[in-house]
Amino acid sequence: MDDKKLYVAGHETEPYHRAKMWEIALFSLNNSASNFYLFAFGFLGFYATGVAGMATVVIASVLGLARLFDGIIDPAIGTIIDNVNTKWGRYRPIMLLSNIGLILSFIFLFNIHRMPIPTVVALFIGLIFHKIVYSFQQTVTKAAQASLTNDPEQRPLFSIFDSIFNLVVFTGGQLFVTRILFARIGAYNMEFYGNFLPLLCAISFGFTILAMFGIKRKDNPKYFGLGEEEGEKQSLKEYFSILKDNKPLKVLAFCGAMIKFAATVIGDQNFLAIFFGIIVGNYMLSGDIAAWTIIPQLAFVFLFTRFAQKKDLKFSYKSSVTIASIGLAAVIGLLLIAPDTRSLSSFSTLSIIFIVLWILAKISVQYPTSIVLTMSADITDYVTAKTGKFAPGLIGTIFSLTDSIASSLAPVVIGWIVAGIGYADGYPQPGDTLTPSIFMGGLIILGVVLASIIVTMIVIRHYPLDRKEMELIAEDIAVRKKVKEDHLNNEERTEIEIK
Repeated sequence: MDDKKLYVAGHETEPYHRAKMWEIALFSLNNSASNFYLFAFGFLGFYATGVAGMATVVIASVLGLARLFDGIIDPAIGTIIDNVNTKWGRYRPIMLLSNIGLILSFIFLFNIHRMPIPTVVALFIGLIFHKIVYSFQQTVTKAAQASLTNDPEQRPLFSIFDSIFNLVVFTGGQLFVTRILFARIGAYNMEFYGNFLPLLCAISFGFTILAMFGIKRKDNPKYFGLGEEEGEKQSLKEYFSILKDNKPLKVLAFCGAMIKFAATVIGDQNFLAIFFGIIVGNYMLSGDIAAWTIIPQLAFVFLFTRFAQKKDLKFSYKSSVTIASIGLAAVIGLLLIAPDTRSLSSFSTLSIIFIVLWILAKISVQYPTSIVLTMSADITDYVTAKTGKFAPGLIGTIFSLTDSIASSLAPVVIGWIVAGIGYADGYPQPGDTLTPSIFMGGLIILGVVLASIIVTMIVIRHYPLDRKEMELIAEDIAVRKKVKEDHLNNEERTEIEIK
């Protein structure tokens, strides 16, 4: 983008503040750090039924109750983040403490069978604590975007780095689980968790530390909206005016929840065990496909990031969910016409078509979950221009709330569907016999995912923040910030003259 200058009271000012490329890259690791726990969360169902001895319906119900509690406290999390002001910054202390909290939450959750209290109670307590600390770290990823950069051409770059690092989380994680751990151990037992969880926690913590270095320079009040004064506080009551009549926030929060739900379901370990381990008949194929997805996913992200830079974020989001709906509908159609679904794992023409369609659907449904983080920063700027308030914590919390609801709802929906097809006491395991009820359960799960993607595709068209609107918002904030700085400078000069 050519440098664009504004003139306020005869003085030149710059409407955009930019980040260095390495700062964007490192900070994007904060999202990957929390996504490690989202990936690992998919194994909680196997642990709760196989080790702790809980029923699938009970697990689904406890997940729902914990999610309800988390939803009640989420606005308070946003308020806390927006009011943090330490000598180490606003975002970095929260990133560090919340990641340590995630480590402690998983130590607790995957040891509830050893607790002196009923496993249901222990699971509920562990889930509440986990959701709180998870929301804190997830919210910072969204909240700090507005401080990182407001350049319309630079903001979409976050999704490139985010996608690359998340390949390590989801693709690398799936390969590690299927090809190394599960292949060696052969079951989801305490030996498996004892090898898997410490490694996950260590990598996530390392990512968090690197992300803290990435945001260090921009974790500064002068990059907070109009430039906050130290000690300036936000109240929860004021936020109702921010949420009221905020169409961009409502539209994007809804779409973000729907697409996150879709992406979480088709990446859930219980679903993958049913889909690849039973319906397709080759559980290891899920790990292989994850590896084959790497290059196409990177190409997709680079291409759609370019679209976002040349057009806008809305265009990329809308195009991606459209492709996802077509790809997943084709996968469902292929399952219905295939004479034997297990032939899809044998390298025939039909299986190649299936793999290509699955990869396309998986990539295009995953991309919007990354770009929504950047779009939430646009909404923060929109609110600043409209109200003068800088509330990235609250806005980020809204997205963390919908993100957490969606990611928690995914195993709940899968659990109830699995219980409905006769697996009330445990989830189907890779290698179980393919029955009509399991096949129908898999189709129902895919149908629910497709429906959520189609709804997203329709609703996102009403999102109002396009490229032109964001350029006007950036100019408005720059002018108001310059006027505020000049006013403060005049007051300081007047005070000196009086003295």
